[in-house]
Amino acid sequence: MSKIKIEAFVSVPPCSGGVAVKRLLKRIESEYGDQVEIVMHTGRCPEMEEQHITNAPALVIGDLVKFVGLAPSYESLVGALREAGLE
Repeated sequence: MSKIKIEAFVSVPPCSGGVAVKRLLKRIESEYGDQVEIVMHTGRCPEMEEQHITNAPALVIGDLVKFVGLAPSYESLVGALREAGLE
């Protein structure tokens, strides 16, 4: 099974949502580290433009932009990962 890619976009300086996203991804990595690949993007970057993301924080799960402008709950993020194939 291939790893599910999670791309996180956070602002500079980090807002409270970005801090929450980083904390959430640490938990996901500790619980599902062998099943996920986490990529962090800090500040404006070409990848934001490619995904048409205008607000941070944002999370892209697999190929889908799932959360923009907020830090999801742990349960919502796990649900999105399950939709993408997490076992």
